Amino acid sequence: MTTKRTRTGDSQEQRLAERFGALVRQRREALKLRQDDLALAANVGRRFIVELEAGKPNCQLGKALAVAAAVGLKAFEPVESSPDALLPDLPELKDEPGA
Repeated sequence: MTTKRTRTGDSQEQRLAERFGALVRQRREALKLRQDDLALAANVGRRFIVELEAGKPNCQLGKALAVAAAVGLKAFEPVESSPDALLPDLPELKDEPGA
């Protein structure tokens, strides 16, 4: 059984991907790095950098985090303190009885 995504989920995913890509590009430019330099530093291809900065939603989280680290971004560092931040608040986990 497959689950379809809602349009709201897709648009939120797209917005987050675009914001993350813009943040990576901003940091890369501040560091005066070219895309191919960043790709080499993060051990990814230049095309990956181009697509990441363009906001293409991508399931390769490991590569995206490597790029973020290469420009000095910490994993899960909030972009801004708003409800629409890069990583929205997650509900608290509750202990299950008998666990």
